[in-house]
Amino acid sequence: MNISSNIASVTMGQLQSKLDTISHNVANSETTGFKKRDVSFSDLLSQQYNNQPTEGNRLTPPGLRVGSGAKIAQTRLSNEPGIAMQTGRTLDFALTNGYHFFQVERNDNGASETRLTREGAFFLTENPTNDQELVIANENGFYLLDDNGERMTVPYTFESLQMTANGQLEAQLQDGTVAVVGQMALVEVAKPQLLEAAGHTDFLMPQGDNRTQILAGSDQWIQQGALEGSNVDMAKEMSDLILTQRQYQFNARSLSMADEMSGIINGIRR
Repeated sequence: MNISSNIASVTMGQLQSKLDTISHNVANSETTGFKKRDVSFSDLLSQQYNNQPTEGNRLTPPGLRVGSGAKIAQTRLSNEPGIAMQTGRTLDFALTNGYHFFQVERNDNGASETRLTREGAFFLTENPTNDQELVIANENGFYLLDDNGERMTVPYTFESLQMTANGQLEAQLQDGTVAVVGQMALVEVAKPQLLEAAGHTDFLMPQGDNRTQILAGSDQWIQQGALEGSNVDMAKEMSDLILTQRQYQFNARSLSMADEMSGIINGIRR
């Protein structure tokens, strides 16, 4: 009975982790730039019991293989781009390629850290190093970086902002002149599964990993005036939720039956 109890209890713990992942996906179904995660399972170690006779014309191997339950093999980050939602804001940008990310700078007490994100809602805020300029940042206060890894600053006297076809962000000034704010930059990640979640919709590359490439943005990959929605498919998530709950119930029933059989055995001994 211990074997069946162990199999059921181990599998239930892993199924609970899958339920947590599904819940996280559903809770962020309306989060801009959110990428869902899919869970896959694999078998744990199996044991071979050679306790069956081999006489006769047996075609299958003798013995009995007993598993130890299942475990989560991988929680895979989905690279499918979400649907672009039109907003009309000049500082809203939607990415159309699932392997591309914006790079933003997080500054905490003088310590700088570059993060990757697909959330393209940016705003103008005061430049802490120059009171004659504004700087582009997201709602968390992280600065948008250009293709040289520099903050993108805008003169105070600007009237409008526009991204050109080659990805340059230009500011129309009050005197009629045009100032180049910077080149929109994208980070192409070859192995998105290596990305480490850093809170919100931000990611970090592991230390020492250089499987990224800086690309100059263009209107082919960046859509101005729109935001990328979450790529969560609610119909699929609810279907997975029902199936996972059913699997959890089956394992709970198996655990209950093993407990009942142990009780019967103990009663016979008395």
